Amino acid sequence: MKRVFLSVFFVCVVAILWACDMGAVEAKGLEDEMALLNYGEFNEDGMANLIPDAMAACNDDPECVAAMEKAAGNGELILSSSEAQEEVTSSAADSSAKGSSSSAQKGPVIPSSSSIKADTSSVASSSSAVNPGSSTTVVSSSSRGSSILNGACNATPASVERGGSVTWKYVSLNSSLVIESYDWTFDEGSSITTSKDATPSVSYATKGQYGASVTINKGLATEKTVKCTNPVEVTGIKVSGCTCTTPSTSVVVSSSKPKDVTWSVSGCTGAEPFTYAWAGGASGTEASATMTLKSVGTYAPTVTITNSDGMTMSPTCNSVSASELPGAACNVGEHNYDANKASMSVVPGQTFYFRPNNVTGVTGTISMTLTGGGSSKTVSVANGSNNSATELTAPTNLGKYPYTLSVDGEEVCSADITVEYPTLTTTCSWGTPVMPGSSVQFNMAKCSGWTDAMGGSATMVLTLDGATSNLSVDRWNGYSGKIKVPDELGTYNYTVTYGGKEVCAGSVTTAYPAITSTSCALTEHSWDHTHYFTPGASFGNWDANVIGASLNMTLYHDNEEVADKAVSRYSNGDWYQYTPSTETGTHVFRLDFHGNTVCEVEYEVE
Repeated sequence: MKRVFLSVFFVCVVAILWACDMGAVEAKGLEDEMALLNYGEFNEDGMANLIPDAMAACNDDPECVAAMEKAAGNGELILSSSEAQEEVTSSAADSSAKGSSSSAQKGPVIPSSSSIKADTSSVASSSSAVNPGSSTTVVSSSSRGSSILNGACNATPASVERGGSVTWKYVSLNSSLVIESYDWTFDEGSSITTSKDATPSVSYATKGQYGASVTINKGLATEKTVKCTNPVEVTGIKVSGCTCTTPSTSVVVSSSKPKDVTWSVSGCTGAEPFTYAWAGGASGTEASATMTLKSVGTYAPTVTITNSDGMTMSPTCNSVSASELPGAACNVGEHNYDANKASMSVVPGQTFYFRPNNVTGVTGTISMTLTGGGSSKTVSVANGSNNSATELTAPTNLGKYPYTLSVDGEEVCSADITVEYPTLTTTCSWGTPVMPGSSVQFNMAKCSGWTDAMGGSATMVLTLDGATSNLSVDRWNGYSGKIKVPDELGTYNYTVTYGGKEVCAGSVTTAYPAITSTSCALTEHSWDHTHYFTPGASFGNWDANVIGASLNMTLYHDNEEVADKAVSRYSNGDWYQYTPSTETGTHVFRLDFHGNTVCEVEYEVE
């Protein structure tokens, strides 16, 4: 009751203020929306609608009638809703006229005023109703029963993409009203045509506008059908997620060497298929387009992607900076400080240095690609001649290799290296004696023709009688070490090579030295008359540094081998116990080393 009373009072005040033209008219706000929800839409000639509508609503509520009578101060202000309509539309000149005092009066009388502007030709139907809490106006299409069922229906959200869903809801003007049933009907094209849920969820597969209506029932044959006047707006599926990129953000160009740059669109989601409209210099109709750059500048095309729903997206394409091809002189060297040659020779696997000099056309520093020897790396290059040299490793295969500096695939300059072995020479010699099967000293003097690129040492190959040995040769001291010679007596050729090129060559002959001794002796111990042969220690032609400290020698008695003895260079060596012969005459002990007699001792038997 209070709400209806206050609403009538509010309407009257608003009507008077509007009629008196008090203040500027502002844009419709939340308060205006609330008023419209309660009293219906009006225009500048439609104030005549408001008071009759409010009176009609008040007349349905006895408590509201009583309150209005009390506010008026006497019972003469009571008039019916139809009489109120007539009173409002009466002549503005009769400003003192009062409403009828008929006994049939049901509602309070609102005094007429000449300041109230009314248009009797456009009095709105009092059956209009709106949705409280929403700007969506709903009009009753049919009604039977109490006006307590007045309300509105709407959808949330009011706009949705194709394939999306909304929730329809009916809201009564009476917040305490308990509705017993709902009977929804939806326009053709909705995912469902009817529903008895209080808040049905409906989806839409096709773009367009879709309405709904609902019949509500409070029971006791009280029902009302409401048509939702604001339809759901179903739009196409948006295009999203598109990116427009190109692999390279900088290129070098010239009038004689234009550069083609390709941009591509990816990541798009939405209603397929997509179409692509390129502009801004790019040529293409698919997801990729190409632009030919011929001059210095910054370039970026534009592209509009449209899906099957007609929705569009225009992502920003990343820009590409085009600059002139710089100039430089490429140099190589054995060291960082002497990388000033256009070409040079190196040995396989050795290090050398590459440096870009006299660089022009570079602002600050720029990344260039250094390619050669089957590999590539990125180097930073600045204007001028003081660029750092890059250490590189030469290939292991012989041949000539160019090393090229480039920007964006365009060559700036190049230098080359030739991988080869230098020609080295030296003298080689063997120690003596060279006994078969022994390890003999082999010496190489310092090699001439050695280059810095070879480093401080190099591996050379000694070939002797078909067998090979690797020698680590020092640049300054050559080589000195022992080499095993063949096991048989003979003369054998040898060569030392470096990279297949001969360094030195010769032959070596294996032989046994003629070792001699003057101290071989026969002895007899007095206590047991045991006889011994002792080799002694005074040996000639025995170089312990070459052939070692001991040798195996053979002992003969009367030319018959009786023992194989290990003889020491530095002592009397092994002794041999023997029994003198029983035959009379002269007998001989002979010590032999590979056919050479070391010494002989005789004794007599009588």
